Amino acid sequence: MAAALNLHARGRSIPDVAADLGTTPDRAVKLLGEGIAGMPAQQLDERRATSELRLNQVARLYGDLLDDADPRVTAQAANGLLTVERDRARLLGTWQKPPREDD
Repeated sequence: MAAALNLHARGRSIPDVAADLGTTPDRAVKLLGEGIAGMPAQQLDERRATSELRLNQVARLYGDLLDDADPRVTAQAANGLLTVERDRARLLGTWQKPPREDD
């Protein structure tokens, strides 16, 4: 679980984390989910803030590409920006979920 979190924190994608751990992407997602659920709130907030910064950087790059003269580049940039905003919505949705109560 810690290895999956560390790899993901270094910017590795889920398929890359799975390959490095010798497991499936589904298992890597499960390990990351369990690791995140077990994190102290302060550490989790730091990771969310880091993710938000990365999303801002990527969104800025796609925003700059929207002004490109090539319509294909503009279309790809718009699609990329849409993906970034979907990811941001998921991240914000995570912030809004109440903590689980143990039965």
